[in-house]
Amino acid sequence: MLNKLLFHRFPNLKSLLTRIQYDLVTTFDRDKNAIFMNFGYAVQPHHDPIPLEPEDEIHRYPMQLYHHVAKHIDWKNAEALEVSSGRGGGASFIVRHFKPRSYTGVDFSPKAIEFCREHYNHLAELKFQHGNAESLTFPDNSFDVVVNVEASLYYPNLHKFFEHVRRVLKPNGYFLYTDLRYEEKIAIWHAQIKAMGLKLVHEEDITDNVLKAMELDRDRRVALVNKYVPRILRKPFYHFAGLKPETPEAPPHLDNRRYWFFILQKA
Repeated sequence: MLNKLLFHRFPNLKSLLTRIQYDLVTTFDRDKNAIFMNFGYAVQPHHDPIPLEPEDEIHRYPMQLYHHVAKHIDWKNAEALEVSSGRGGGASFIVRHFKPRSYTGVDFSPKAIEFCREHYNHLAELKFQHGNAESLTFPDNSFDVVVNVEASLYYPNLHKFFEHVRRVLKPNGYFLYTDLRYEEKIAIWHAQIKAMGLKLVHEEDITDNVLKAMELDRDRRVALVNKYVPRILRKPFYHFAGLKPETPEAPPHLDNRRYWFFILQKA
């Protein structure tokens, strides 16, 4: 209930608390195992899972979410921007698997940017810089693709973010967008998306795929929190990971939220 109140009534406070929690991940993650911050995606039973290198297998479900977001467009020669790139796992995955010409990750956390610049310096196409989703500093018509994964729910002013996405996209460029909202806010959220002025190419409710991934990945998430987070701080981090704070071994949850994926294109 408190989390929901913060989202609805005090978005700036929620953003600040999330930033603090987010920066603590860098402090706690001594072994650099938390390179993804999303809930993940499980493919349908009749679909084959994506092939991964053995060292990537531990991150299968978060990687599958990025794969589902990225697979629908042609990345050849694309200049791409990811807003709220976090600890860079998704950016690295797209660069290695889809081969864009360039990929820039922007994040509000200086600690995350510092981590990414050090951790992914072997990928020449990939760079990171500090920035705010609501005041992007790139020139108009800069990118063929803008990616945003499970981050905009923390933005105090979604409209400003959408304005910048439309501005920095090149004509015919794509906005690949996935996130979650409380059920009673879905209609408002969809209306905001459709008011962006971009062509809606595809929309999809992927809640079931995300919940299944959270269930399959639960033990790893519990183990990460238990290993790295001091006991006194574990409850909020369980919730951050989609786990029940009092009983993290119980089935994961989205707190009465629905998870959607969108492809939009600038005319």
